[in-house]
Amino acid sequence: MRSFVAAVLLVAGSAARAGEDTDTPGAGRWEINMNVSGERSSPGWLSVIPQAEVNYGWGERLQLGAGVERLIAHPRGESSQSALGPATVGAKWRFYEDGASGRALAVFPTYSWNPSSAAVRKGLAEPGHSLMLPLIAGFRRGEWALFVSAGRNIVSSGADEWQAGLKATRQCLPTVECRLELEHSQALRQEGHTQAGAGFKWAVVPDLILQASVGRDIGPSRPEKHQLVILFGIQLLR
Repeated sequence: MRSFVAAVLLVAGSAARAGEDTDTPGAGRWEINMNVSGERSSPGWLSVIPQAEVNYGWGERLQLGAGVERLIAHPRGESSQSALGPATVGAKWRFYEDGASGRALAVFPTYSWNPSSAAVRKGLAEPGHSLMLPLIAGFRRGEWALFVSAGRNIVSSGADEWQAGLKATRQCLPTVECRLELEHSQALRQEGHTQAGAGFKWAVVPDLILQASVGRDIGPSRPEKHQLVILFGIQLLR
């Protein structure tokens, strides 16, 4: 079980934070995300059911957020294991914005830890905690937007990681945003991982958004390579 988790967690931590944008909910607004996701690699499946996140707009440019998830591992030839996964708290601050040029800059430090000892005991999570320190740049032109992020994940019980993300979005329909994403992570003195994906966000009504994405790792074949990564979710705005 631990070899399986060690493989899938190499990318799982970065996937949750890469591909970020500079947007915040707005003053006094709540953003609630409920997702389910799955990652398939040679050792088996890792599911996150559910992945819950709550964000609050403290002014127009500051977002405070917290999230938690439940992990379910399905290693090949072994019984499944589940436990409460890592919890995360963070604050996104869009410290620069130029509406005329469509440019924006933000920082989004996030702190993660394991609130349940069961996850570590079952081999579903690594012990310790981590601090992610990314810088995000955004560029908007009409229906197009491009976001670039880069930062370092400081890990207490393992090698630190460098992470980077690239996300391009386009308003394909009045209520549908199409997305392309490229994410890369590399732990110090280890091989890197690159994941490509595509997805959409559909505003069913102004305060209810459905989102979905599919992707996979690109590059050389290896046991921990993600052959398929899927996500479905609901976003509520209040």
